[in-house]
Amino acid sequence: MPTLSKPIAVRFDEDLVQLIEEVSSGQHMTKTDFIREAVLEKLEDMYDLSKAEQTYQEWSESGKKTFSHEEMMKRYG
Repeated sequence: MPTLSKPIAVRFDEDLVQLIEEVSSGQHMTKTDFIREAVLEKLEDMYDLSKAEQTYQEWSESGKKTFSHEEMMKRYG
């Protein structure tokens, strides 16, 4: 029977383990679920930042002109 997840091992110092236990317990989550969600959130943030930087680079290389909020208010009130 295949498993849906693969276990990995990580080591944390005692202070971090205690903090994870306290916070995950307060959220009514297992430590595993808490760590999984934290890692997933970090990966999503890193992906979003990477895509934003890539998109900005492409936009800045396109030569398109931008207008500040003040300029738009002067033009269109």
